[in-house]
Amino acid sequence: MLAVTADTGAFFSIILKAIRARKILEIGTSSGFSTLWFADAIMSGTRKVKPVPSIITIEGMHEKVVWATDNFKRAGVEKMITIIEGQARETLRRIRMSDQAFDFVFIDADKEHVIEYFDLALPMVRIGGIIAADNMLYPEHFRQDMAKYARHVRRKRNVQSVTVPIGMGEEITIRLA
Repeated sequence: MLAVTADTGAFFSIILKAIRARKILEIGTSSGFSTLWFADAIMSGTRKVKPVPSIITIEGMHEKVVWATDNFKRAGVEKMITIIEGQARETLRRIRMSDQAFDFVFIDADKEHVIEYFDLALPMVRIGGIIAADNMLYPEHFRQDMAKYARHVRRKRNVQSVTVPIGMGEEITIRLA
């Protein structure tokens, strides 16, 4: 399992609180560790009694969906998380058609499609919203794909992006226009 590190989770929590994120899209659920950090950040910034589904997370492996679902139930946050089991590209195309406006998107799925995930997600992110991509620096076997990703993102005129050397390395991209 390549879950985000605890310091990365805390870093994302601060970012989510700073931008007052309420709607999050996660591409690649795995065990749900990062999702739990996102849920905690959303809950700490709201006084709502009943959490509403505000995190959509996509996972292609059934075993991971079952594992994450159990983790969300044990943490008591299952009502604010919608897990979509399926391939990310097809799911992103369906979500895109529903005219979602996300505050934060986290890309932590198969690295060979990371550029396509970014391009599909960018129009769904509000201006001032953030897209984060994991594994920019580690493991080393992802570096080539992630270097291509960084070059692609940084060529876009409507975003600003930087690699933050925390955890496995995070590319933090803000949508400007």
